Amino acid sequence: MNYNRIIIYLTIILVMGAILLSSGYKVYQIHNERVKLVTEKLIIDTAKKCYYNASCVEDNITLEELYNKMGLANQTNPLTKKVYNPKSYVSIKDNFNFVEII
Repeated sequence: MNYNRIIIYLTIILVMGAILLSSGYKVYQIHNERVKLVTEKLIIDTAKKCYYNASCVEDNITLEELYNKMGLANQTNPLTKKVYNPKSYVSIKDNFNFVEII
């Protein structure tokens, strides 16, 4: 086999491998962001229900309050598989922003 042909095939394989790896990594990161977003959205929606039903009146609604008042099941971080700290909270002032306390 010709030496130049081997170099061309090897170059094509390396370029395709680099493209596939970078694309796969990007897809993996987007997936992780979306999985975490779904969990945080559930917590935020539950906090909104609690706030609008006047069950929770503070500026910061902790997960512990949501567990007790709204019957929310213990939530875990889908990336680390650890239960969120019950002191983590949803801030009403920051337009219902979830703040995770580690």
